[in-house]
Amino acid sequence: MNSEMLPLFWRVTGTDRNGVQAVSLLMPARIAGEEPAEFPTDVFFRNNRQPQQSVDLRWSDEDSDLFMSLLDRVVEAEDEQDVSLDINDNVVQGIVQLVAVARFRTPWPSDEMAGEDFLTEREESEVGDLVAVNLCHGFVLGIVVGIDSIDATCILLESVMDGDRVVLPDHSLIVINRNSLLPCSFADADTGVSSTLH
Repeated sequence: MNSEMLPLFWRVTGTDRNGVQAVSLLMPARIAGEEPAEFPTDVFFRNNRQPQQSVDLRWSDEDSDLFMSLLDRVVEAEDEQDVSLDINDNVVQGIVQLVAVARFRTPWPSDEMAGEDFLTEREESEVGDLVAVNLCHGFVLGIVVGIDSIDATCILLESVMDGDRVVLPDHSLIVINRNSLLPCSFADADTGVSSTLH
């Protein structure tokens, strides 16, 4: 991507459900007089303080940094090479969804959901890493979207289940102690050759 990329915006719009807002990606028009392009996401969040009319919010530096960190994980490009992005590409749309979740959803409290700690080899996690989050309901696949010296902010890529009951739906945002992060091979959903039996 180059430094001349147009600024991006979020369009937050009220829905038929009271207090629930929908998020779209808004790309300004390149030519004067053209309409901006709007790309709906699957991200909804509750906010009773927002008015029902649409509000356009410019992407923050944190949004852009997270987008680029996630993009770096899936796009292999030579140094100094510009990368052209197709907003209709499923991978790019998936990354936009993750950035929207991180920006607009409120993290679930997860202190009581942390699984029992145990001795195993640990890896340092960074933003963009796929991890297994050790919860009392199992090892759930997630992606790190923020991290500090104590906690990590993760988006769960699968639902947290208790039998047939959904405890947390997929794409929930949680903040949890970084000691609860394990290599993604621990995740119950990882059935590949790298899976770890536990």
